Amino acid sequence: MDKLTLASQARDYMSQGHFGSMNFRGKDIVVLPTVFMPDSNTPLLSEVVESLAQEVLENKKHCSVYEMGAGSGAAIVYLAQNPHIKAYASDIAPMAVLNIKANALWWEVDCEVYEGSLYENTPEGQFDIIFWNIPFFKENPGGVEDVKFRAGFDLEYNYLKRFLQETHKTRLAQNGKVLLAVDEDMCDRPSIHALIEEVGFKWKVQAQKQIKWGEMPVNFAFLLLEK
Repeated sequence: MDKLTLASQARDYMSQGHFGSMNFRGKDIVVLPTVFMPDSNTPLLSEVVESLAQEVLENKKHCSVYEMGAGSGAAIVYLAQNPHIKAYASDIAPMAVLNIKANALWWEVDCEVYEGSLYENTPEGQFDIIFWNIPFFKENPGGVEDVKFRAGFDLEYNYLKRFLQETHKTRLAQNGKVLLAVDEDMCDRPSIHALIEEVGFKWKVQAQKQIKWGEMPVNFAFLLLEK
């Protein structure tokens, strides 16, 4: 199946408006309307980031962790349960920002949340770990102009490029790491790898997993970036 057809299917799936509550790594979270369900690669993403944070905490008292495009906030709120993790999150969608704050309040954890595109309204500062479950599709199937589709579509990876540039230039603490969640089938992996290298990051595959999306196997990977 070609990527434009996949992109059309993803657009239709995201248009269906899945929301409610779900179990995330043993605890219930709420997912508001128009916010993407964190039920595919997000649990493993949070596990990989948690492991990276534990490595940081072997040498530091606190670890600052920032999630870009946090959606429901499931991953960052889960990590914020650790009192040694200082949690931060941002999302461009007002409903997602509300969702992150609601889950943090429900779980009684601290998480600074910012509304805006990329780092637009995030105060100056650097982070030990920055992670992003990136929008997979750079293709435009049409009908994805609404902000809710930013979770799945980044036309020509323009936002990813800007994210990588600013992260590399100003946002990583010394020895900081970036983790990107990508996919073998829906993402254009060669383009992503080229953007990473163009900015000046070194990278490797930190973890991989295959799941089913309907009847189709989906191959997720988590790319670890370092200066």
